[in-house]
Amino acid sequence: MKPQTILFVLILITTSCATQKEFPRTYGNYCSEITLNPNKTFEYREACTGLGGEFIRKGTWRQGIADTILLNTYEQPKIAKTTYKGKVNPNMNGKIKIQVSDKDGALGYVNILINDKTLGIGANDKGFGIFQSEMLKNVTYNFLGQEETIQIDNPNYNEIEILIRDLDTDIVPNYFTDMPFVVTKNKIVLYPNDKEKRYEKKRIKKKRKIKPVANNV
Repeated sequence: MKPQTILFVLILITTSCATQKEFPRTYGNYCSEITLNPNKTFEYREACTGLGGEFIRKGTWRQGIADTILLNTYEQPKIAKTTYKGKVNPNMNGKIKIQVSDKDGALGYVNILINDKTLGIGANDKGFGIFQSEMLKNVTYNFLGQEETIQIDNPNYNEIEILIRDLDTDIVPNYFTDMPFVVTKNKIVLYPNDKEKRYEKKRIKKKRKIKPVANNV
């Protein structure tokens, strides 16, 4: 074969590969599936929740390390992390006062526990709880099935104001924030956190057309 002919064939193959269209990849089953689009967007659908209808989450994905991708929903929490302010009030006389709030204000009737949950109390309607204690190691709040422990960096603090993160109480999380998925050729694997078990979804060759009943973006 002449050199010119070989060069032409190589150019033709390269051009063909470059113009080859990428298609969305869908993993899952009738109850739950996720579609990864070539434009780095995704759609996650959960149907079999027992509540009727569907829950749909949309967002973007980016490549992580090796075969891991990171998902982020378009909707993100306004307060992503719980913070606190503490001070020493010499007039507390062996008492510790704690108030818990969220972005909408005081969190009334929240359960508050301190010092590795050795002392606990239900807050009043203003989110306040008062404890008989000389020192403070940590504070745990429990609200709507959500629990979090905040470590206190000064054991002498006796007045604490806690502003909690946005709680995600839906059966299907509203927020994906750098949620890791491991993607292989034929399946996608999710490692939610240290409490939930690993699970996987197999790739679907052709995405089913399903009319959504409820759409939460």
